[in-house]
Amino acid sequence: MKKYYLLLLLLPLLAFKAFSQNDTSKKLVTKPTIMVFPGAKEGEDIRALLEGDFNRMVMVSKAREAFDNRGYSTIDFIAKARNLMTNQALNDGMTDLKTLLIQSSGADIAVEVLYNIYKSGSGTSVKIILTAYESSTASSLSNKTGDSPFFKTDDIATLAQKATESVIEDFLNTMQEKFNDIVINGKYITVEIGLTENAEVSMNTEVGNQGLFLSDVIEEWMATNANSYHIQGITDYRLIFDVVRIPREETSSRYSTKIVKFFNQLGAESNSLSKYKVERIIKGNSIIFNLK
Repeated sequence: MKKYYLLLLLLPLLAFKAFSQNDTSKKLVTKPTIMVFPGAKEGEDIRALLEGDFNRMVMVSKAREAFDNRGYSTIDFIAKARNLMTNQALNDGMTDLKTLLIQSSGADIAVEVLYNIYKSGSGTSVKIILTAYESSTASSLSNKTGDSPFFKTDDIATLAQKATESVIEDFLNTMQEKFNDIVINGKYITVEIGLTENAEVSMNTEVGNQGLFLSDVIEEWMATNANSYHIQGITDYRLIFDVVRIPREETSSRYSTKIVKFFNQLGAESNSLSKYKVERIIKGNSIIFNLK
């Protein structure tokens, strides 16, 4: 009888614990906002995307419709592209069109749509290629190719819809899984730190107040300031982190600024590094530092 009463007392606690765990998992899973944009051909600019191939915009429309129908919030590519037409970044030669569209989307994920139309004796078919990119780093999250059956029709919109529907579930499942992982564990970047070969210091030079090797001091900082990391390799003059995971809301620019501040502080504490300046290059999800 005592065991029976004890079980009755424990049941509410167990139920509360189970509810709390389920509630937490729901908070972690969120649907990203999405911008669908057409794949650009080599040499094309924003105006060409907006005013060129009509079928391309049909593909974008059908893909966006598929996301809308499944409860995803989507951002209008046309409005965003028109705003970018006056952006000086288009003319500076530093940013390619696709990267500019992805990183300026204002969405969590940008989805690129490419297509081909095939005609034969049995009719017409549309092949559609969907690729999802995490917007702040332009890292690929999902890629799927779908084909419509051959029909004797010129209704490209219907064929595009059939091609999209043939892969949209697998595409979304993969995309959502990767996005959930980013929300929980952080997004991926790479960090490369180099010294000039004629430098008076190397990764094996003792620096700082504790007399640790430079590579060890850098790794200690990374262990404290990244969700997780992996070192691809260390040489006398180079240290490469091929995987660094940082919070989703962190930008590559802000994170690189933290590393610059770290090197500045390290230089103030170590005579051997005091005369070196930090050069920084950011390319998508890659950050490269050179100590000169």
